[in-house]
Amino acid sequence: MERNTLSGILNHLSNQLAGSFNPNEIQTIKKYIVEAVLNVPYHQVFLNTHQKVNSEKVSEVEQIIAELLAGKPLQYAVGLAYFSDLALRVTLSVLIPRPETEELVSLIVKENKVNSPTILDVGTGSGCIALALAKHIADAKVTGVDISNDALSVAKENAAINKLSVNFLQVDILQPAALDGYTFDIVVSNPPYVRDSEMKFMNRNVLDYEPYIALFVPDSDPLRFFRAIALLSIRCLSPYGWLWFEINEALGSDIVKLLKSFGFGNVLLINDFRGKPRFVKAQKSKP
Repeated sequence: MERNTLSGILNHLSNQLAGSFNPNEIQTIKKYIVEAVLNVPYHQVFLNTHQKVNSEKVSEVEQIIAELLAGKPLQYAVGLAYFSDLALRVTLSVLIPRPETEELVSLIVKENKVNSPTILDVGTGSGCIALALAKHIADAKVTGVDISNDALSVAKENAAINKLSVNFLQVDILQPAALDGYTFDIVVSNPPYVRDSEMKFMNRNVLDYEPYIALFVPDSDPLRFFRAIALLSIRCLSPYGWLWFEINEALGSDIVKLLKSFGFGNVLLINDFRGKPRFVKAQKSKP
């Protein structure tokens, strides 16, 4: 079979992935590869089925197929994820951005009432939250922090790709002295929140490929990052500033209780589009 045309590539993908993926998954994969790797809008493919594909791209698709069949998630195999109107490079050093996190960004954009807000994204990873907020909130001054230098390299590359200005810093949020003197109108975080005991319920492709440090917390202290970020926010949030979290659905009431105990007001637990308690927002009381 000819594999150096668009139709040949599509047929080859269908044949190679059959048996390992269901038809809907195969259709998603084909569209993703055509648009992200071959740089052809999918709706144009069937008007240009005989369009030639160069040998380097054919080899790249073959490599992606092999990685998919080995269990690697599609976004890692392609090296690209889409998030809130952004195309983001993703490597094994960062999490694949999730739809729930995109929803968190939408909530913050919708509810922000501050002109030119200063924003801190804690545990920025690929930079998805920081960059999306910089894109969608006019004149926002955004800082993204992470403990991982490898993750920060990816985030900086994504800022350059998307022509967005974000200040990225290496910070251990459990020892955040590097942020002393900063003031923010909004602090947001999608911190590690999956308990080690929940690992057995997760898909192998997540466990085998996504960074442990960005996902998991010990059962003995599942709120360690929420506590640290809340304590930091007490110091660095402006009066009446907002703290936003993406959370483990099983820990919502515990996180609400924690924030109230620290003196935050207007603490609200918010369901995601699946109806699961996924976000918490809280407001710093004026000192």
